[in-house]
Amino acid sequence: MSRTQTSSLFTLPFTHATEFTELADHCESFAHGMANCDDPQQKMALCGRLSACLALLQPTLNDPIPDYLKASLTVEDIPARLPAFEPDAISLAGYCQVLTGLVMGGALAAETETIIAELLCELVDYLADTVKAPRWLKTGEGTITLESLH
Repeated sequence: MSRTQTSSLFTLPFTHATEFTELADHCESFAHGMANCDDPQQKMALCGRLSACLALLQPTLNDPIPDYLKASLTVEDIPARLPAFEPDAISLAGYCQVLTGLVMGGALAAETETIIAELLCELVDYLADTVKAPRWLKTGEGTITLESLH
């Protein structure tokens, strides 16, 4: 990410009145900015921006969708792909290892440790399901990969 792109993330405006869809876009931008930033101070600043934006987004997630936003969230045809969390097994195992290390470190606040432990549990369940998932389908013509059906 260029210095100009990163710098624009520091001035990106958002408040409690910002729509949840825009807050989600901002969160995505801050997370990608952090992932692509080499400067530790900028990375920490982006982390702070992400945290603030998430703090505004989270309480709105169960609110009814305003009528004026419904049109932007309505489609004519079923989408070819819906959002899904689908990391490969190697990445997923890495995420689980890092979270396990954080919990084992014992330096987390109790509430943070609980949340990370819950996330770790969900990720390990997903990893186990991914690793044990069927990969092939027997047909009258032979065996095909399930991946080829998507």
